[in-house]
Amino acid sequence: MRPQDGKDKILTAALNLFAQNGFHATSVSQIAKAAKVSKGLTYNYFDSKEALLLAIIERASETMMAVAGEMATGGGYQIMLRDFLDRYGKSLKANNQFLTFQLSLMFQPDLKTIVAGPMHARAAQLLAITEAMFSEAGAAAPLIVARRFVSELDGITLHYLSVFKNYPLDEMLVHLYQNYKELPR
Repeated sequence: MRPQDGKDKILTAALNLFAQNGFHATSVSQIAKAAKVSKGLTYNYFDSKEALLLAIIERASETMMAVAGEMATGGGYQIMLRDFLDRYGKSLKANNQFLTFQLSLMFQPDLKTIVAGPMHARAAQLLAITEAMFSEAGAAAPLIVARRFVSELDGITLHYLSVFKNYPLDEMLVHLYQNYKELPR
């Protein structure tokens, strides 16, 4: 087995167990068993369960920022906006389990302090990417527009992940696009 394969198996097993049982109720032994690796190998890659949690958050942040970073840059503002929302929706669906788990972390004070840094960095990156999109499109106050847009996107995400069963994500993203396709001034 390649070293990266073992690490990937551990991260996947940890995410599944953390999401299913909670962080505190999951042991490193359970993670190693689910990953079909030794507990020693798990500690070879990760110094602690908290380090494993941070690695999961950081990996997800990299994936999400790659989605935002791959926005179409040609074709103008509306194409960029539509592409961003399409990619965001697909990422939300593909990472539903992780994002629901991540949301739960924000309501556990001891875990929130562990993950606050990477989550804040990811939020700041998303804000910067959307601010750049609105700035390039000529918005009069791109940071304000980006903050409002991200806040609406966060609300849609929250409702999709935890508030409403069968939430109409695709329809809401289309509606968000309609609200922003003409550049807010």
